[in-house]
Amino acid sequence: MGSAKQNPVAQVQTIRFEGLSNGDADEQARLYRACCDDGFFYLDMQGTTEDIDAAVEDIYRLETQLFAMPEEELIQYDIDILSPKKLNGQNTLLTQRGKLPKDGIMGLGVLADFERPTIVDLYMSSLHSFTSAVTTAANVMLSSLSRSLELDLDDDFCKTHRSHLPSPDLVRLLRYHAQPPSEQGSSHVPHTDLGSMTFLFTKQDGLQILGAKSGEWEWMPPKKGYATVNIGDCLSLLTNKTFRSCRHRVKAAPGQAMKERYSFAYFMRPDENALMQAVSTPLVPKVDRQDQVFTSGEWLQRKYAMLRRDTWKDDENWILTGA
Repeated sequence: MGSAKQNPVAQVQTIRFEGLSNGDADEQARLYRACCDDGFFYLDMQGTTEDIDAAVEDIYRLETQLFAMPEEELIQYDIDILSPKKLNGQNTLLTQRGKLPKDGIMGLGVLADFERPTIVDLYMSSLHSFTSAVTTAANVMLSSLSRSLELDLDDDFCKTHRSHLPSPDLVRLLRYHAQPPSEQGSSHVPHTDLGSMTFLFTKQDGLQILGAKSGEWEWMPPKKGYATVNIGDCLSLLTNKTFRSCRHRVKAAPGQAMKERYSFAYFMRPDENALMQAVSTPLVPKVDRQDQVFTSGEWLQRKYAMLRRDTWKDDENWILTGA
């Protein structure tokens, strides 16, 4: 891990998909504790699909080729031109982003023929395999967490995360530009993710999470062959913060230059009409008062609006951080 070894390293759980899918009680308990205590964990995805490793490597190749395209061509897919949501792409001084909607990859709904660079089509089969693997893993985990919380069938998380139907899930491709030490800062504003679960894939260091016990930034190094998974605001809201939506950021090690860095992630989100209110179970504290209940779609729009801005009012920070 290089220089990052000099800094605190997060001690988080490693979860096996095969154990969860086979109903292993110990694996289910580990997943539950990971969501409650840290909000981040590693996931061994073997067993989700035969070609998950090959699909992941193909997506690395896709983003390398995509971000090598001329700027004037990429700008045609800028999110501020195409949509009020973060769907296809965005360029800033520090990062380049490409966002591919799950519905487009899987051929669902109005986004089945979404606008995209032609190079994406060369990798559509791998994107399809990857999306199938991630949604399979997510559904198994959501089912496991529903059992751990002793939810009634009507409150089962799988009821509000129906990956076979149109939904706001997406795959995000991301490239961080290199920065010299003199310009070092966080390439990401510290934030929580707005959805339910995020599956991150990268081969490079840089991710930091805010430790629940230490209150300090801790390194979350990549683990070869594993996804780095974190809980987002939606699942935290649905459990009245029983599940931790953890602040995180990307940053170079102290005194070191930020190297060019590639990563990609799958963002799972609830159905747009799902109500963002706590489920009913003795294992989740009751909400004392909730003046307004947002739908998932309304919550996402509020977070999108915050992420597009450079400054926030004090009473708006909770939207950015999920706190």
